[in-house]
Amino acid sequence: MSAAGHCYCNINGELLPESEGRVSVLDRGFLFGDSVYEVVRAKGERFYFLAPHLDRLRRSASSIWLEIPWSDEELGVECARTIQAAGNEESYLRIIVTRGTGTAPNIDLAFASETPSYVLLARPRPVPPKHFPDEGLHAWIVDRRRTDRRTMDPGVKSGNYLNNIMGLAEARRHGAETALFLNPQGDLTEAPTSNVWIVKGKEILTPPLRSGLLSGITRKVLLELGKDHGLAMEERVLVELDVREADEIFLSSTNMDIAPITMLNGVPVGDGEPGPITREISRLYLERAERDAC
Repeated sequence: MSAAGHCYCNINGELLPESEGRVSVLDRGFLFGDSVYEVVRAKGERFYFLAPHLDRLRRSASSIWLEIPWSDEELGVECARTIQAAGNEESYLRIIVTRGTGTAPNIDLAFASETPSYVLLARPRPVPPKHFPDEGLHAWIVDRRRTDRRTMDPGVKSGNYLNNIMGLAEARRHGAETALFLNPQGDLTEAPTSNVWIVKGKEILTPPLRSGLLSGITRKVLLELGKDHGLAMEERVLVELDVREADEIFLSSTNMDIAPITMLNGVPVGDGEPGPITREISRLYLERAERDAC
């Protein structure tokens, strides 16, 4: 859920309350999920890791042959205008770029506009559940497989989110709060909106990008921190048994920062409490995020 606050949007430069925002029924993002997006966190008017988010936005767009005509500076100005208008203490900013308003409800790119559209959504940062992070979350390894990279690469942060939606819905049906996906080969990939890590002894492990997952900004920062602090951290192909036998499990994402998983498929992880390595990683990440905010 979100904290009480203001929800504003910016549609191609026009600022207005979120409740008044409108896009065309022929917008290809609305019709087909023909879009890319990013989620950025802001504290007051300071953004966390905005530059790498915009860089990934462009990489995602390039992967679907969508050219973004605005410079990072122009997008940064509009992002700042939007969170200023919302005026929240902490904001969640969603940056969406669609292929624009088409000439007909037809998937063929021949019917797409030559001009993309952007929508920025500024909302109060979601409030974590009361039991998080001291008690952790319950995750479920779902039967639904993560989309194969040859179908639609999960490394592209696009508006095609049905795979994630249904995976999370499956986990919810089991009474869990989040899902963990395996790929078609049975390797661990990620959660619906976050990357996943396991701890075995002193090793801190996360699946490699080739397993089919998003190259998370928080994930990248953690890998840098692991190198800087001499931690036994690495990318490694992991299978379901590795997850079930883990001493600790945690997620990383822009909105949650570091989220401990203390229950997996109804069974406690370790002693059922956030582990010491998870807590230390969380501390190191929050220090880095505050230092790099701009």
